[in-house]
Amino acid sequence: MAGAFLAGAFFTMAFLAGAFLAGAFLAGAFLAGAFFTMAFLAGAFLAGAFLAGAFLAGAFLAGAFLAGAFLAGAFLAGAFFTIAFLAGAFLAGAFLAGAFFTMAFLAGAFLAGAFLAG
Repeated sequence: MAGAFLAGAFFTMAFLAGAFLAGAFLAGAFLAGAFFTMAFLAGAFLAGAFLAGAFLAGAFLAGAFLAGAFLAGAFLAGAFFTIAFLAGAFLAGAFLAGAFFTMAFLAGAFLAGAFLAG
């Protein structure tokens, strides 16, 4: 599904482990509780997406655009956010242990209660 246009799509509790969504347009998509373990989302556009409680362990989000995305309580252990844009993202209570944020832009991101160790 590389480059897919899925703006505003509803994938609540969807099982998308290992999905290849490089460059996909998911602006405003509702992905609460979705399971994206080891998914490839490089360059995906997720502005304003709702990912509360989503499971993205080991997901590859290099160059992804997540401005204003809602990731409260999301499990992002070991996820790769290299050069990702997370300005204004809401990550309260998210589990980010071992996540990679090399050259990521996090200005205005809300990280209260997020677990960032390791």
